[in-house]
Amino acid sequence: MKVSYLCSNSYIDGRTLARASYPYPPALYDPEVGTRSVEAALAHARLADELGFDWVSVSEHHFAPGLLTPNPLVFAGALTQVVRRAKIAVLGPIVSINNPVRVAEEIALLDLLSGGRVVVFLLRGTPNEFTTYYVNPDETRARTEEAVALITRALTEPRPFGWEGRYFRFPTVAVWPGPTQRPHPPIFSSGNSLESATFAARQRHGLAISFRPPAGVAEAVAHYKAECARQGWQPSLDQLLYRGFIAVSETDAEAEEMRARFAASRGAGARPAGGHVAATPRNGVFADANSGQADGAARAGEGFGLGSLQFWGSPASLVTQIRAFHETTGVGVLDLIFTGGPQAVDKALRLFGSEVLPRVHQIGVSAEHERETAHVAD
Repeated sequence: MKVSYLCSNSYIDGRTLARASYPYPPALYDPEVGTRSVEAALAHARLADELGFDWVSVSEHHFAPGLLTPNPLVFAGALTQVVRRAKIAVLGPIVSINNPVRVAEEIALLDLLSGGRVVVFLLRGTPNEFTTYYVNPDETRARTEEAVALITRALTEPRPFGWEGRYFRFPTVAVWPGPTQRPHPPIFSSGNSLESATFAARQRHGLAISFRPPAGVAEAVAHYKAECARQGWQPSLDQLLYRGFIAVSETDAEAEEMRARFAASRGAGARPAGGHVAATPRNGVFADANSGQADGAARAGEGFGLGSLQFWGSPASLVTQIRAFHETTGVGVLDLIFTGGPQAVDKALRLFGSEVLPRVHQIGVSAEHERETAHVAD
């Protein structure tokens, strides 16, 4: 398995989160705290790279201090200057509310700056974020699918072209520079609904799932793999991505205390950092932001794992948990959000990097080798 560190660039004055709710008043922002926050975030990204994390990721969020990344591609540009080895995963730009040609240009430029180390999740977004640059929530699925098609063509088309779609119209598209990776950087789509997983399979994209319990992840992955087979291809381990929260400690007892504090900080009715929304099964499809159900925003965290840690414990316990998660779900990449303030994250990264990461890297290796060998034989 591979492991990604989510560089959240969170505002480090936690009192701000307790003083207001989404959208947070700009009057609460202190430039000095903002500077210290980004310095801490870049230091953690550099450390994760040095410790051997496979990816360093960033995501797009608006109007809140939990993740100070309204343009993740700008922040990822800064990551290219401190992350020298790991892939830089933009998970992702919210394409339903942004200019897709601009997103394609930024992806290509970032791929150049990173030396061809970019991974991209073209995200639809959540209901609260649809209002950032207001778009009709009922149109966001169709807008996302058209944006994905336009971005892909913009990154691969060798000649200038025009685009006349339902939601986007451009008389001329000619992206410079082109991407370093050909035909384009690896692309992921959402797996937080079965409909979205079908779209990912049809596009031959990787699958990205956030915060769900293992059984729900396994269901989505199985559906995705079946759809991939229907389309005549098979995803690799690197194309199965899961994001979750993690608490790392010397002992399991300490981790239990961290888990209780984490749950208390995300009390009933509180909107989780990053604006993710609830998801509950309905007629075989998860009703969440990725399936067009804006009403889920009123039930943040319900049935979706956002109010709890997905992984917690001592190094030995974490290896056991992660191995069991992989065996249940088949996921090959974990994108982890380390909990706590800057000092706690620094300590957790070092402990995870030295005692957990080398063992996690061995999980799934045999199965992937057998898959590659069978593919060559075919």
